[in-house]
Amino acid sequence: MRQATRRDPRPGPVWLGQLGRFAIVGVAATLTHVGVALLTTYLFALSPLQANLAGFTVAVGVSFQGHLHVTFRVQDPQWRHLCRFIVLSVTSLAVSSLITALCTRSGGNIRLAMTLVAGVVPASSFLVARLWVFAGLAVAAPESRYGVSP
Repeated sequence: MRQATRRDPRPGPVWLGQLGRFAIVGVAATLTHVGVALLTTYLFALSPLQANLAGFTVAVGVSFQGHLHVTFRVQDPQWRHLCRFIVLSVTSLAVSSLITALCTRSGGNIRLAMTLVAGVVPASSFLVARLWVFAGLAVAAPESRYGVSP
């Protein structure tokens, strides 16, 4: 069996290094999201929702490439990594929107909502990315015509 991800050569738990790299890539993607949203608002006169969607879309690309190559160091990217990442990204957006809507309903506190979003979404995203999106994809050896592996 081969793994699609490399092991970190440094001592200590692999997940700890991944967590640190996940945070760095996340900050880069967030800055990209905000930057693109602001630029498209002022340069192209997009509405705030259109600009946010543009920023989110570009940030998903930055985030995917960063997590693929930097965070989880996947050697053999596969189409399923991208498909799973898109599912994770859209789900994260939906969860953050739901938390925000529930917390701010009837004049609730946006600071509480953002605190919950900042705690719940990145932590759950890291776990899902590590355990599902970029998990090592084992490839079994092909069987011979007699049902015996070479």
